[in-house]
Amino acid sequence: MTTYQTPIVAGVFQNPEQAKNAFDMLRNAGFNEDQVGVALPGSSNVKDGLAEEFKKLGVSQDRALYYEREFNAGHIVVSVRPDQREHEAKSILHDNGGYDYGENTSSPAQNVQQSQSYQQQPGNEPSAENYGQQDYRANDQS
Repeated sequence: MTTYQTPIVAGVFQNPEQAKNAFDMLRNAGFNEDQVGVALPGSSNVKDGLAEEFKKLGVSQDRALYYEREFNAGHIVVSVRPDQREHEAKSILHDNGGYDYGENTSSPAQNVQQSQSYQQQPGNEPSAENYGQQDYRANDQS
């Protein structure tokens, strides 16, 4: 079965504050809890590997592996099930500093050193509250 509409829109963030702003703007724009997910490096909200989770949601293997590499490099991935609002979701993610598959000119490996130095600074651990959202995969029983 081929689909031409993107099932998930995602943005990769190197800055936690920008990721939180994007999350807040998505929620304020009316995207529901079950439509927005956040994968925080160092948290336990990704259990089976991010690529596998994205593939289950209909994301192509190339894109899914890209998000997993970025996540493993220490970057936050904010994802949205846009439900006919793809342009709006992409705009919110991009306007807050998120980049997507094919948009970032540097590779995840080039950013690993930067993210590792960020993670080593005191007080920069991901918040346990995960921005207050529920894991969107938990509600997907299809």
